[in-house]
Amino acid sequence: MIDSPTGPPTPKSPISLAVLLVTLGLSANSSAQDNSGWVCEANAEGVLSECRLDPQASPARLDWVHRRQVPAEQIDEQCLRCDGSYIDPLGHLDRSESPELSDIHASAGSTAIQGNTITLSDRVEVRQGYRHLSADSATLDRTENEAQLQGNIELREPGLLLRGQSAWFDSDTGEAKLRYSEYVLHQQRLQGMAQEVDRDSEGILHIHGGQLSFCPPGEEDWLIRADELELDTEEGLGVARGARIDVAGVPVFYSPWVQFPIDDRRRTGLLWPDIGSDTKGGLDVSVPVYFNLAPDYDLLYSPRYIQERGVNHEAKARYLSPVVGSWTVGGAWMNDDKRYEDEQPEERNHDRWLGVVKHNGLFNQRWRSRVDYSRASDVDYMKDLETSSLDAKRRTALLQLGSLDYLGDKWMANLEVQQFQSLADDINNDYKKLPQITGRYRPSGEPFKIDPILLAQYSSFDTDDERVTGNRLYTEAGASYPMQWQYGFLNSSAKYRYLHYDLNEHPDFEENNPTSGAATATIDGGLFFDRSTNIAGRGLLQTLEPRVYYLYSEYDDQTDQPDFDSAELTFSYNQLFRGTRFSGRDRIDDANQLSLGLTTRFIDDTDGREEFSASIGQIFYFRDREVRLDPRDEPLKTGGSEVAGELTFYPNERLSLRTSLVYDPYTDSMNSGSFQTTYDPGDGSLYNVGYSYRRPLTTTSNTTPTEQAHFSFYLPAGRNWRVFAGINYSVEAHTSVEDMFGVEYDSCCWMVRLLHLRYYDTDSGQRTTDFDDPTLTREHSTQFQIVLKGMGGFGSRANSIMKDMIRGFNDSEY
Repeated sequence: MIDSPTGPPTPKSPISLAVLLVTLGLSANSSAQDNSGWVCEANAEGVLSECRLDPQASPARLDWVHRRQVPAEQIDEQCLRCDGSYIDPLGHLDRSESPELSDIHASAGSTAIQGNTITLSDRVEVRQGYRHLSADSATLDRTENEAQLQGNIELREPGLLLRGQSAWFDSDTGEAKLRYSEYVLHQQRLQGMAQEVDRDSEGILHIHGGQLSFCPPGEEDWLIRADELELDTEEGLGVARGARIDVAGVPVFYSPWVQFPIDDRRRTGLLWPDIGSDTKGGLDVSVPVYFNLAPDYDLLYSPRYIQERGVNHEAKARYLSPVVGSWTVGGAWMNDDKRYEDEQPEERNHDRWLGVVKHNGLFNQRWRSRVDYSRASDVDYMKDLETSSLDAKRRTALLQLGSLDYLGDKWMANLEVQQFQSLADDINNDYKKLPQITGRYRPSGEPFKIDPILLAQYSSFDTDDERVTGNRLYTEAGASYPMQWQYGFLNSSAKYRYLHYDLNEHPDFEENNPTSGAATATIDGGLFFDRSTNIAGRGLLQTLEPRVYYLYSEYDDQTDQPDFDSAELTFSYNQLFRGTRFSGRDRIDDANQLSLGLTTRFIDDTDGREEFSASIGQIFYFRDREVRLDPRDEPLKTGGSEVAGELTFYPNERLSLRTSLVYDPYTDSMNSGSFQTTYDPGDGSLYNVGYSYRRPLTTTSNTTPTEQAHFSFYLPAGRNWRVFAGINYSVEAHTSVEDMFGVEYDSCCWMVRLLHLRYYDTDSGQRTTDFDDPTLTREHSTQFQIVLKGMGGFGSRANSIMKDMIRGFNDSEY
């Protein structure tokens, strides 16, 4: 019903959203200015004859509130950067019921009825569900269900504010026309102005001669101007025709048609380009095109121009199905790489390509499948063309894997095929497993109950070089008996391990069917002591956790067995409690040893967060270890292992420290160590300091000694500026191996970032300390990134490089 203090009640008339698209009415022959962004003139009949933008209009008209007035619980990083935020007065209302189903409540200072025409004046207020409308006056035609509104018009719904000067609407269809308007989408942080807004029956806003910006009102550092704009809030989609983007008032981009998202849903369209420069190829420009083909599959195509090489066509398709799982198929192809032809003239084919297939699936909670396949045209592809990631440049091989698992209640089975493509000319490809079949019994782990140990694995190994090939059968059988109490545990196991080979003829092996086997037993026990303590006024629970691990395994001669997939494990604290010192299945190690370890922890009484932990331990050997990866190596005769220790410290949620050390008391030398600390003070900055050292050890493969320091930071320099850098420094060579530095300007509504990266171009997998080698070149890469917030931006390679070089860096999502 309509309540009027001066006139009789009028019948209820349906009012849709279009009713709310109304305008500011002006008196005859007057000049008026309301609290909108427009100043208008009107003639004697009250018809608007001229309107212009008001540069002095208050941002408060569009619900923009200064940071000092924003409630504390609504102050986020964006609010701090923008020095304010949109506050939606209707944001708390329930939107579950359509307003068309609600009664209309209206009031006005005066009401007049003449036939089928109702005139409301002296400030009209209308509410229908969560829709709120106000205007100076309104005229309603009950026959046509149309209305004309004038003066200080304001339409509100949760997440939406519309203001204007004059409006017409049809309450039957929801269609409306609004002239000289302003609008705000609170959740999207979008606002703009328009000479005219039409709302169709589908609720889509058609904006004529308008503009759109993510920036706060009155601070439009960038905006879209367009002959026509369409905003579909239900679909989260915007379309601009005759569009131009202005940055700081300067046009920087024009397109006759552009489609853009106004929320985070996937949309078909042209994405922002990637622009950079690299000594590996010169100017590098990529322009991605995204195709949202269906809810469960999409396609990204990125033609990429590299100045010294040509055009690289890159594509990635994704498919997600509850039946066949998730699939990603992609790759790249370049016809006749010009620079590669100059560098490798002996190669007959200079086309470059990369293929990638990735898959993960789970069917009926029983069958699990996985594919991870990558292949490149040549060993230099990754370091030449994967310029967005240092990790990709460091790769020494591409994995080609397919696996299928069956997960039963008592049994597990696995079928796997695996091979690698080497990315280094001087490194052999790893053996191919074509296939490997594994079956094992799944222990229950129930305390005080015997669990069987049953495992069988058949592997077929092949290779493209002259090394030995053949088949391997590995089995183990036994039982385990876990015992657990609140104060500790004691787990024991006994099993027999057996190896059998069927080798093809090879001059290095006299016997084609070598076998080996050994009985193995373990006893693993630990205790938990705890006490309450207080440090610096904080209540803590301290634990003391001693652990003893005994391992015994018989010796069997294995000098005539090949090494298909095994290696000696790098020694660390966790190695104290492992049942073997080898990876893979080609060696059954002999052992008679006792491991002693001690851990202490400090746990916060209030939230259970572990603030400090430290562990130290050592293995004591009661006999020589004769089984070696290379049968020609001498037995290991050391009476004890190195001393391994680990420490983690989290004094608060902002600071973390992690370190590990391996010390040899028999030679009084530190074999390896690492230190890493990260500080995130919560003000947008990030600091990292790290150090690692490793020297060659007799118990591991012969690696080049390394001593490297890492420094990185991301640091605010005022309200909008950031500086950042990352350095990986070789201590023994006294030089930076990789370094990156850059600067960023981040305002409320746009961000620009520039970085420069230097790195040494070593062969894949090469580790060197001779950085004066004239064949070793230092490469350079410059990347530029700009983001128009709310619209995306270009330069994603800069993001990837920063994540590689600044540990813990995670860029904001705009």
